[in-house]
Amino acid sequence: MDITVYLPDELGQWAKGAGLNLSRLLRDEVKAERKRAETRAKITAGGFERVEVYVLQEDRHFAFQGRQLRKYRDVHGYTTAWLTPKGAIAIYNDAEESLSVYRDYKQLTESGEPGGLIASVAYALGEKYVEDLDI
Repeated sequence: MDITVYLPDELGQWAKGAGLNLSRLLRDEVKAERKRAETRAKITAGGFERVEVYVLQEDRHFAFQGRQLRKYRDVHGYTTAWLTPKGAIAIYNDAEESLSVYRDYKQLTESGEPGGLIASVAYALGEKYVEDLDI
């Protein structure tokens, strides 16, 4: 199937001048998006479960629907990541008894959570994770 994609003149001229292979770039991005969609469909196929957590800072219990993605261990204990039906990612730290909720994977990557945790969530979701090195 052939698809025609239109770019604004300025962007198209820049891409052409930069020697970009737009067909390859688009094909690679569409493949990556399909992989992410298929991975999420597999994760959510089994449905969601009720998750209850205690948040020390608020001295309250909270519950939400989630599908466990990863349980990550570091020197302080376990941190568990769940995908919610609305696509949010909930992170519960057992040692700190804290809950952080990110609206999506992109917000998680910008959160300052440990790289190992983000990498394991990326793997579970079929996302690409690249850790920047300051070298």
